[in-house]
Amino acid sequence: MTNTIPCPGSSKGAQLPSAAFATAALSAAVIGSWPVATLAQVPAFPIKPIRMIVPFPPAGTSDIIARIMGQKMTEAWGQPVLVDSRPGAGGSLGAEIAAKTPPDGYTVFVGNAAPISTNPLLIKVSYDSLRDFAPVTLVARAPQLVVVHPSLPVKSMKELIAWVKAQNGKVDYGSSGIGTIAHLATEMFKSRTGTDMVHIAYKGMPLTINALVASEVQVVFSDMAPAMAQVKAGKLRPIATTSAQRFPLLPEVPTVSEVLPGFDIVNWWGLFVTSGTPAPIIAQMNATLVKALQSPEVRDRFAGLSVEAISSTPAELAALVKSEMASFGALIKAQNIRAE
Repeated sequence: MTNTIPCPGSSKGAQLPSAAFATAALSAAVIGSWPVATLAQVPAFPIKPIRMIVPFPPAGTSDIIARIMGQKMTEAWGQPVLVDSRPGAGGSLGAEIAAKTPPDGYTVFVGNAAPISTNPLLIKVSYDSLRDFAPVTLVARAPQLVVVHPSLPVKSMKELIAWVKAQNGKVDYGSSGIGTIAHLATEMFKSRTGTDMVHIAYKGMPLTINALVASEVQVVFSDMAPAMAQVKAGKLRPIATTSAQRFPLLPEVPTVSEVLPGFDIVNWWGLFVTSGTPAPIIAQMNATLVKALQSPEVRDRFAGLSVEAISSTPAELAALVKSEMASFGALIKAQNIRAE
């Protein structure tokens, strides 16, 4: 069974090998390249608590993902993993703190598309995502869910496109802020369909969804979890997901790409350490996390968050970040998106 790394704007992703193959291949490649003398010099890891920096507020999706993965790391290694919430600047504050920590594996950063791929393209940050962080593995992903108020006369993506065009620029769409996945996904939709909508930015997706329920805006390309709560309550209508293939947790909901081929924007979460962290430590982390991510317990707990558990090699996560930064950079330039 394989997973696919989503690449924004492309219907094709890099194929991920199965967890067992990925772990074995990674470990063999890394260990096989070490001289015998180097193996003897690798310190035991871990011998003290590990700090896990989460760049978003407690109780959110990133925080819960971190605590689930931290628990599995503690169980495997016998050392506590302490979650350190450092919200601010759309996730960039936590990233800046993590980038300055020693490259010894004792600080892990829970990053996603915002602080890693999009913020550096829109605001001034003191870190370089490609230079300052060493990827460990992807841990989760989820597409955006396109939702509308039930009063709108649309039930499909084709109907939504036609309806928005007929409004002649009088449609408001909401997002959780400039440069967020919700914002960029909607701007890609506008670019691909030649439609015009007015952007209304809120401070977080829960407020955005509340605005949609109250009909303050008409369309939201929402984070999955907050939208699903209102969909289940019958207060919002799901139209499509933004992944290239149908989301396994919502197989009955079509994708935007079924109408707009190649449309593929998916939020993801991954674990990173500081660049310069010894390769044996990264390999050990990857092996432990990949094993945990294949467990039914973790998959079920992630599904409860409306995200899909997924793993990767460090190289595959690095490739995803590079691809996203190039794709989002082009979109930001083409749509003249600027941070406030």
